[in-house]
Amino acid sequence: MNQQIVARAALVTGGGSGVGFALAQQLAATGRHVLICGRDPDRLANAAARVPGLQTICADLAVPADVDRVAATAAAISGLDLVINNAGVQIDRQWVTSEADELLDDVTEELAANLAAPLRLTARLLPTLALAPAATIVNITSGLGLVPKRSAPVYCASKAGLIAATTSLRYQLAVDAPTVRIVDAMLPLVDTAMTAGRGRGKISPDAAAAAVLSGLRKRRVRRIRVGKVGILLGMQRISPALAARVVAD
Repeated sequence: MNQQIVARAALVTGGGSGVGFALAQQLAATGRHVLICGRDPDRLANAAARVPGLQTICADLAVPADVDRVAATAAAISGLDLVINNAGVQIDRQWVTSEADELLDDVTEELAANLAAPLRLTARLLPTLALAPAATIVNITSGLGLVPKRSAPVYCASKAGLIAATTSLRYQLAVDAPTVRIVDAMLPLVDTAMTAGRGRGKISPDAAAAAVLSGLRKRRVRRIRVGKVGILLGMQRISPALAARVVAD
């Protein structure tokens, strides 16, 4: 298989369940070494039991020291050339009726896990990735980063920031580290624990993971849009107000 598609070794954050686990499982099926991280030791143990050879590390990516520990573990793996920043936190809160300190704790957690952690991991691992003949960083984003919804302003803001940071870093890497590509993979609503009770028409984690890995088969790919995300973005181009109304609630 094309080395641009599936790494000799890969790190997948949030790999204990959902899309992260599906990505890890599909990558491991190619014979590649895969390291996953997650906050729940039971989920990590279950993932390791289901995927022979899967390496796990328990970490909370909202904590900078944990991010650094994951980065050090990944950097020590021979052949690391794929990092998938998949882990994410979404907390729905009504700002007007929420207690301020609890609200601000949520803000800190979401921004740390969804935006700061991928950037910190990228900074820590770029020296290692730049040594590979060809390496890829994948940031899992959301259409909500472009068309926000009412109930999750911080999540939407964090994904908007990650989309912008990915684009900006792409410009830098093209000049300073041309063997490292950075890809924005924008997912639609996926049927995971995080989206329980939210929305309709969800796709499965396996389908989402397969679409991301399929997109990476294109050597020059920089953006991957999965499923109904393409429809949403088309709607936004034609009528931003309509797209906003459809997604807001």
